[in-house]
Parts: sequence; C-alpha cells; structure tokens
Amino acid sequence: MLRKLALLALAVGLVGCGYEAEERQILLDYVNAMSQMDAKNRQIAITIEQLRKPIAQISERDLAEARQLINDYVTQLQGLVPSDPNYSELRMTHSRYVSKVTQAIELSGDKGRETKWEKSNVDIGVRHIEKLTKRHYNGIDILWLRQKISDPYPLVWPSSY
Repeated sequence: MLRKLALLALAVGLVGCGYEAEERQILLDYVNAMSQMDAKNRQIAITIEQLRKPIAQISERDLAEARQLINDYVTQLQGLVPSDPNYSELRMTHSRYVSKVTQAIELSGDKGRETKWEKSNVDIGVRHIEKLTKRHYNGIDILWLRQKISDPYPLVWPSSY
C-alpha cells in the first residue's frame, strides 16, 4: 500500500513538473507575442506627448489619427491569445486586459463636440491604454517571477519622448 502511494506521488510530481515547463514555454511565447506591440506602445506614448500641445496646434485630423491608432491597437491586441487555454492565470490576465483596453475605443469616441472636448476624449483613451498596459505588464512580470525565468523581463512601457 505504501509503495502504491509512493508511486502515485511520484507520478503526480512528474506530471506537475512537466506542466510547469509547459507553462513556462507558454509564458515565454506570450511575452514574445506581446513584445510585438512595442511599436504601437511607442506610437501611443508619442500620441500622449502630442496631445499635451495647446489646442490651437491640434487638428481634427490629428484626433482622427489618434482614434485610428487606438482602434488598431485594440485589434492587434485581440489577435494575441495565449497558446494554451489550460494556463488559466495567463488566460484570465490576458482576457481582463483585452476587455479593459477595449474600453479605450468608447472613451475616445467622437461625440461631435468642440475640438477641445474631443481632444480630452482622445487623451483619456490613449492614457487608458497606457495605464492598463503598464498594469498588465506588472501582472505578467509576477507570472514571470513565479516561473523562475532567469532571462531579463522584456516588457516595459516606452519612456516619454
């Protein structure tokens, strides 16, 4: 009886170790996929800086381009999905992030008001993406540390321009 329990414990341990290695690889793949968003993150950071200009220096076209950037960002982000739905922490973290970032489209939407108010809406939308992405990166960093990955953590928000 004791021998059977020892074998069962060993089998469970081996399966658990194998899944940890699989989760580690899934996380590495996900982080590599998220790294593809770096160019969009830089564009969002640049847009935030541009929206700090006085209202006289911002046109309707600038706001339309910023809204398009938000739409493109959300679309690209929705295409990134963790490769294994069994890694529940990563799946839930990503799903929450995508659902919250999607709100930036509504926040930045054109309400047909004066340019100064529309500028504020777009600014809220891009800052929403920045805030949530930084928070998401912190959450993924925790998973990175749990997996004890020795490589330096690559996901960082670009510094201000």
